[in-house]
Amino acid sequence: MTYPPQNEDVTTVYLKVRPSRRRERCFRLASAALGVLIALFILEVASRIFLYRYAQFIDRLNEEVARQWGGPLTLRDVARTSSNPARVYELWPGARGTFAGQPLEINSGGFRDREWAVEKSPSTVRIAILGDSVAFGWGVPVEKRYSNVLEQLLTHDPPTTGVAYECLNFAVPGYNTVQELATLREVVLRYSPDVVIVNLVDNDDEVPNFIRLRPQWWSLRQSFLVEAIRDRLVGRPLGDTARLLFGGIVQAGGRGHGEHVRGFRPELVPPEYRFLVGWENMVQALHGIHDECTSRGIAAVCVIHYTDLSPLLAAERPTAAENNPMAAWKKAAEDAGFVVCDPAEVLIRYLRQNGAGAKALWLSEKDPHPNEVGHRLIAQALAQTLKPLLAPTNSVRVSSNGGNAASH
Repeated sequence: MTYPPQNEDVTTVYLKVRPSRRRERCFRLASAALGVLIALFILEVASRIFLYRYAQFIDRLNEEVARQWGGPLTLRDVARTSSNPARVYELWPGARGTFAGQPLEINSGGFRDREWAVEKSPSTVRIAILGDSVAFGWGVPVEKRYSNVLEQLLTHDPPTTGVAYECLNFAVPGYNTVQELATLREVVLRYSPDVVIVNLVDNDDEVPNFIRLRPQWWSLRQSFLVEAIRDRLVGRPLGDTARLLFGGIVQAGGRGHGEHVRGFRPELVPPEYRFLVGWENMVQALHGIHDECTSRGIAAVCVIHYTDLSPLLAAERPTAAENNPMAAWKKAAEDAGFVVCDPAEVLIRYLRQNGAGAKALWLSEKDPHPNEVGHRLIAQALAQTLKPLLAPTNSVRVSSNGGNAASH
């Protein structure tokens, strides 16, 4: 054992062997930083566990609410992840309640319609409707939306005697044209329609209401603790953060419209879903729908929807292309080969005869979805377009075995 020299006391020896103040300060800072990192790591793990279980809880709750509650429902309440990536989401089969102020019942196929047999009866003409919230009948009773009114018009004044007419509604709120093509391929074609009607609106080239996200449980690219704080700061619910971790469907936009959107997260549109948006993708989907139909002898019809009729109502020549805000969409449908039903003339005539403004056909002062009168007028315009197609001498006829065929 070594002892300090006789001329040095203990204090002097301690001062020689103790760490420098700088080293001591660095050690303390490193220890504190390590403690903070460990705490943040624990919080991150805890956040992911919580968000994972919260997402599972939300899914179970959504199914229970949609199927059993029977009370007021939102679109998020009745939407679930679709197994088809191109459709992204679909409606809960069996959901029931009230939606947009009207009774809602979703059939076993996941659509707001009565139950339909897949097999078509002989001497029946089936008309399938593809679309979004407009064709869905947002805010109007199911019997008052244009697909149901169209069936009534064709039944009471049939283009061909001895033929029954069925209008099957496959519209889902928030769908765009790409999703409608996927619905046609996955669902509609097996019902053997003779006519397919596509409801074309001015947002059919935009992102749908919901986007499907991949699970990111083990992702090291982002902190879900930070995501949770960030989402809350921009007004997004914690459930959306949980969905980002768990995967599934989440709203791609914020609240509001245009420049007034709050909480918009463009990065929530994953690269694998960019095919859903853009004018070129919409046009390609229109061609796809037309080709799928005509290759099977199905008549392809496109009905143009006007969100705001004010420009046409103010124009001297409302049907002129230069005055038509939907001219580009109409031309896209015509170029794809559709028979186009443009209800503008019928709608403008009604408004002028009644001395009404464009909002007279809106669901409310702030909701531009068509009201019951608007749906009735659209159905009348469609009936005018369809009757020549459904006449015995034209391209659509019913085959003897209950399928569809085309005369050329």
